[in-house]
Amino acid sequence: MSQHHLEARLQYLESCEAIRSLVGRYATAADQRNNPQILQHLFHDDAVWAANGFGEYQGRQNILDALSSIAEAQILWSLHIMAIPDIEVIDDHNATATWMLWEVCHFAKLKAENNQPASTHCLGGFYQSVIRRDEDGTWKFDRVDLNLTFNQPYPTA
Repeated sequence: MSQHHLEARLQYLESCEAIRSLVGRYATAADQRNNPQILQHLFHDDAVWAANGFGEYQGRQNILDALSSIAEAQILWSLHIMAIPDIEVIDDHNATATWMLWEVCHFAKLKAENNQPASTHCLGGFYQSVIRRDEDGTWKFDRVDLNLTFNQPYPTA
């Protein structure tokens, strides 16, 4: 195996690990009520974040504001389990990643006007993301799409 081939394989593996870490930090931030101090380092300035039921937001600051609002008004706590990441490093600066979400969370009152109480739910779905390496060599999200396919109250009995 040539030195060039070995270096290319090492760079690919390092990129995959950096992207797995990016997904992990995203989950950590989500579980800290969408912690903006963590999230601000995960998105490019012009990034897009979208999830069915929660909306679509463009620009890092809009994403941070929206996710903070969601945590403040709708989700009181959560535990995100990101599973089976599938990472494709396209070139030195571009990649895609998909992974599954399993989440347990506690929603605030869902409909204040209907007096529905706060409740714990199990959520499931699929993330798709576009990721780009910035000028400093750090992988960040260009786009994150969450397709929630499962939302059920957690069984209490």
